[in-house]
Amino acid sequence: MAGKCPKCGNLVASVTLNEVSVNTIGMIWRGVTYSCQSCNSVLSVGIDPVSLKSDLVDEIAALLHKR
Repeated sequence: MAGKCPKCGNLVASVTLNEVSVNTIGMIWRGVTYSCQSCNSVLSVGIDPVSLKSDLVDEIAALLHKR
């Protein structure tokens, strides 16, 4: 089920994904923007879940190797 882009009004059947940095106090996360394919307007921003998982696996592996 597709919604309408709030900027151009076209139906949003798919989005374009772009990488961005998400900055917070003392931390930088890899994030993504979800943009309308018709007008390229940013619809949403979030932390990249694939990158988050990869970082978590790397951190756990590093902790296990310290033992």
